[in-house]
Amino acid sequence: MPCKDAILPDPVVGKKGQTVEELITLLEEKHIRSVPIVDDNNVLLGLFGYDQILDNLLPVSARMEDGLQKLDFIIGAAPGVAKRLKKLYPKLVDEVLDTECCVVHPNTPTWEAVRLIVKYASPIPVVNEENGKLLGIVTEQSLITDFKKIIREMEEENTQQEVG
Repeated sequence: MPCKDAILPDPVVGKKGQTVEELITLLEEKHIRSVPIVDDNNVLLGLFGYDQILDNLLPVSARMEDGLQKLDFIIGAAPGVAKRLKKLYPKLVDEVLDTECCVVHPNTPTWEAVRLIVKYASPIPVVNEENGKLLGIVTEQSLITDFKKIIREMEEENTQQEVG
């Protein structure tokens, strides 16, 4: 079963050139965790969401591979973190988006999408293999909905075989 059966074809997207503040507002208004970011030709540039925001709030020393492992020595850090967020607001999404995000193609097996979502979280962008254009997204919900549809079809088939 290919991913094209579980695609949500018209996802909320962000555009190259939007600010972090604009995209935070979009995430809040739509009650979603992340959005694909596309250019003017609808080519996927990456994903932007709360993960990227939080990652950018951490001090560089905590983001380094062998950097600080615990930050519990910093007491009362919330005002400082809030200031870091305010400094992040005017940045363009192009500077902070995840360009290394996982993608699938319409004919990628659904099990591969399940594996990627379990490993990296949702959504997983679905792109045209030839030109990188965003075709939609696959989410936990869209996959479960597709699996439930298959169950119904199998049950109907079994019922018809029992009757016939």
